[in-house]
Amino acid sequence: MINVFVYGSLLFAEIAEGLCQQKLHAENAVLFGFARHAIKGADYPAIIRSENSKVNGKVLLNLDEKAMEILTFYEDNDYELVPVKVELNSGSIDAVVYVWTGGNEFLEPFDWDAEQFRKESLEFYRDEVVPSTLREFYG
Repeated sequence: MINVFVYGSLLFAEIAEGLCQQKLHAENAVLFGFARHAIKGADYPAIIRSENSKVNGKVLLNLDEKAMEILTFYEDNDYELVPVKVELNSGSIDAVVYVWTGGNEFLEPFDWDAEQFRKESLEFYRDEVVPSTLREFYG
């Protein structure tokens, strides 16, 4: 079982649970040594290594291999899975996180806005992106 730190669209249970096709247990978490950025022209974010920075997010706890395969498929080729330690209220735990590899020239100099995503994109992701991702994954 794997713990996954999430910081973008997967913060929303409708998306993470829709993709994994199961109820997930998530806890608020902080990842140190990384910074989150909006991506130019995209409604999802990226994180990159950044000393003295931190990212607030959630950790999805105890995901099975199938859930990890689906999330990795969803994240696509612009991200790599990296092992990290994340901080919970109860202490630190091992997890993995999807780190941006698409190039810094695509990143905005500001943070991604989860509330803007909720207002402008969540419904589309829940109703269109999740089902189409699952159709493509299961082919």
